[in-house]
Amino acid sequence: MSKEEELREVTYQMVMRASWKMLQSGLLSENEYIAFEVKMREKYRPVIGLLFLDIDLLLCG
Repeated sequence: MSKEEELREVTYQMVMRASWKMLQSGLLSENEYIAFEVKMREKYRPVIGLLFLDIDLLLCG
């Protein structure tokens, strides 16, 4: 993994963690969270983060 890919991955993970906390605290709706995740996936093109797409994080809370 290149340095650029590493930076994109870490940034994606941090952004999604913050948005997950916003979802849990009620600042984002489930639909807003899902739409945001799609946009961030397109923007950052994560490699490792895609491994978790099959896990429905909305059910893990």
